[in-house]
Amino acid sequence: MDEDVSSRSPKTLADVSYLFFSQTEEGAEETPEAAVRPADGSGAAADSAGPRRTRLFVVTGGDDSPGKSTIAVNLAQALVPFGRVAIFDADPRIPNARYFFGLPSWHYLSPLTGGGTPAPNVVTDAGVVVTDWSSGENGECDALGAGSVIYMDVPESGRTPMDFVVVDVPLSRTDLLSRLAGRASAYIVAARPGRRGFEHAFVAVKRVRSESGADSVALVVNVPSSEDYARAFHAKMKAAAKRLLSVDVRFLGTVPLEPGLGAEQRERGAIVASRPDAACALSLRQIATHALELTRSDGLPGERTDPPDRRED
Repeated sequence: MDEDVSSRSPKTLADVSYLFFSQTEEGAEETPEAAVRPADGSGAAADSAGPRRTRLFVVTGGDDSPGKSTIAVNLAQALVPFGRVAIFDADPRIPNARYFFGLPSWHYLSPLTGGGTPAPNVVTDAGVVVTDWSSGENGECDALGAGSVIYMDVPESGRTPMDFVVVDVPLSRTDLLSRLAGRASAYIVAARPGRRGFEHAFVAVKRVRSESGADSVALVVNVPSSEDYARAFHAKMKAAAKRLLSVDVRFLGTVPLEPGLGAEQRERGAIVASRPDAACALSLRQIATHALELTRSDGLPGERTDPPDRRED
């Protein structure tokens, strides 16, 4: 990658994009089908004591269907062994989180057909609390509160402190991205491969930077042609974001393509629970592990970061 091709200072993505992509580069002009979508959950475990602080992961991406809901739902599912988990679905166009968790269709359709009335909180079989923020109402952000711990109204359990919250939010929700400034433990940007995927992901990084002031984001490359391609994609994004935005982009992992996975997850639930040995599930669990590692520098002594021991039945 040759960065010494111009003496003028770069101002826009166009000023640097030609440094990274050529017409003949593998995958540069092709975008594989994003065939990964999620659904439900499995067992849950949590300490009886409340957390010192809720770790909040914000998952977003560009307008090219990069798979942010897939990543958000499976991240929430994969965090279940580590504590109490909630997912906030803040997409007003297509609130996929409920649908991907295998909840009844009226939960999925109510934000679209119910006049903007949020659907009630629901707990999946795995114990993930699913909260509807798709209406876009400002009041929904009240759940964030002002302290370091986020509490949720859990059916049959009442007000409950959350160890982890995952927010599935599109770039259009600038109000929410701004509200999450200073609260998020990590911002995760989903990206598709190719030139267009690179451009959409860069826009997402730029929006996160402008709305939250974050100087670091994590990148997940969805359905790349190979691991090597994904790492090269990240290296190019890291260089562009550092040069133009002063943002550090960390590589969180990849989600490999698995044909038919979308339909399977809609029927059986999140892939990390329904098919834990699948390559896609292994990758998504690794992404969750890396996301936790991003928060280990928070200086929380004694906080559990390893899953509880489980015995095979």
